[in-house]
Amino acid sequence: MYSNKPLETIIKGKFSKAEDRWYPNSVDNYKMAFNKLDMTVANSQALKSNLAYSMQYLEYLEKQLSEVELSSVLYVMTVKSYVITGMSILEGLFSNIVRSKGWWKMSTTESLGTVTANKKRFGEHELIVKTELCKEVASYEMQMNMDELIKKLENHHEALEVNHLVYPALRRLKDLRNRIHLQKLESETDHDYNAFDLHVKKEMGSILFQILTSNMVTDLPDYFEFLKLNETTV
Repeated sequence: MYSNKPLETIIKGKFSKAEDRWYPNSVDNYKMAFNKLDMTVANSQALKSNLAYSMQYLEYLEKQLSEVELSSVLYVMTVKSYVITGMSILEGLFSNIVRSKGWWKMSTTESLGTVTANKKRFGEHELIVKTELCKEVASYEMQMNMDELIKKLENHHEALEVNHLVYPALRRLKDLRNRIHLQKLESETDHDYNAFDLHVKKEMGSILFQILTSNMVTDLPDYFEFLKLNETTV
């Protein structure tokens, strides 16, 4: 299902016929591949479309990293895009699974604000006490970040049935995905060039292959076969 045509076939003007050009798996094929997605969860149809679009882009990045002689900086930045796209795919998939299983974080209280008391001396320190005022409301969904989604699935191994070492690796990659915020740096050497390399790319690809080909995610693993070249121990 993965096209073996070289990436050079998509250069403008090189091949006039569409059938002679490289093209990723179709959006419809990827939508079909995510056939274990719980479509009763709100906005699942839109999520399935976004997953399909992102898979096409990931397939293109995989092809680019395999066949194009990139400068070291362009290689690093392409790996960064690969990690960001891969983690976005997993975050969307995880959110559907967690909601489907009824594991999403809920609340029945709504904050009305905080009240701050006067300073009080306690030993050598002056302390300020803040009290949050809440009212009881109908149960509603709270936000869950990627850390919380990973922890929830790690605690329910049956949801994905993948190697348990995937979860600590996902946390490492999640931290790299957060580097989309260019200004969040810890030192003068904490820049993208020192963060993204072939090992990171292979780790991301290997995790994607394991999760996306799980029989808890799809009955059509062949559509994700192009990721197999990344297989490594996570």
